[in-house]
Amino acid sequence: MKKLSRLLHGAALAALLFSSAGAHALTYPEKPVKLMVGMEPGGSNDIIARMISSELTTRLGQPFIVENRPGANSTIATNLLKRQPADGSYLMLVISSHVTNTFLYPNLNYSLADFKPVSVIADTPFVLVANPKFGPNNVAELITLAKSSKTPISFGTPGMGSTQHIAMELMSQMAGIKMTHVPYKGGAPSQTDTIAGVIPLIFATPTQSLPAIKAGQLKAIGVTSKHRISQLPNAPTLDESGLPGYEANVWFGIIAPKDTPDDVVNKLSKEISAIVHSEKVSKQLTDLGLNPVGNTSRQFQSLIDSEKTKWADVIRKSDIHLQ
Repeated sequence: MKKLSRLLHGAALAALLFSSAGAHALTYPEKPVKLMVGMEPGGSNDIIARMISSELTTRLGQPFIVENRPGANSTIATNLLKRQPADGSYLMLVISSHVTNTFLYPNLNYSLADFKPVSVIADTPFVLVANPKFGPNNVAELITLAKSSKTPISFGTPGMGSTQHIAMELMSQMAGIKMTHVPYKGGAPSQTDTIAGVIPLIFATPTQSLPAIKAGQLKAIGVTSKHRISQLPNAPTLDESGLPGYEANVWFGIIAPKDTPDDVVNKLSKEISAIVHSEKVSKQLTDLGLNPVGNTSRQFQSLIDSEKTKWADVIRKSDIHLQ
């Protein structure tokens, strides 16, 4: 009888714990949720964050409010997220630089372990775009010009140590050329100056650059994916253009403070996946040149682990250190 009593007590306790574990998901969200973005309004991060937040608002019945907190390649916003309540009321949209920042900033007040991955929304290659008056029309011609020019060619990025910066450093390392980095405070102003001819070229996401390319304000001279993209079938890959093996994609994902309950994270993952693969949003993402993903927290963590391995050597060779 005592053994039976212990078994029954254990079963009752397990049921109670199971019920408690699922309680957060049943009621979440009970209040408005802030989705932070570490970049200025108008860039790819902001566009995607607003797209997803609108759909989450509709599906979950509470406002998901985008809050732009630009600065220091998103590390200001990330550090702020670490200090927020871990109840699902604060989330953040991050990109690949969420991983590379941990190699670039020696004095960060956080680590990757301070956050819990929720889901990857989408990924995409970069497009190497230039002012239409820039001479080279492909990467092979760019490399030839860079090697013969007495003055290094300039390129703009959303900031020192940004994903675009590191992707350009990889290109320079593989091509054996030197270029001059011009950092901006976000992707939108760097593209504006490229259109104006202040700088000759940038790496930009299709989301950001396609409208300007279609309008003839920019020309596409290469893409960083393994294969050409359907939106720009005439733009060769960098792999085709004399840099075999080159690939540099950027991903967009949602993270939460590390102690956010697993059931809340799982609920968000499922909702984001459903949104991303819905006919409406999938088409919106594809039209922007993005590849819809919508995966689990565990799958997102695997991606983060692989990215750490991929970019560590590039950053070391570039000798980039940020404060």
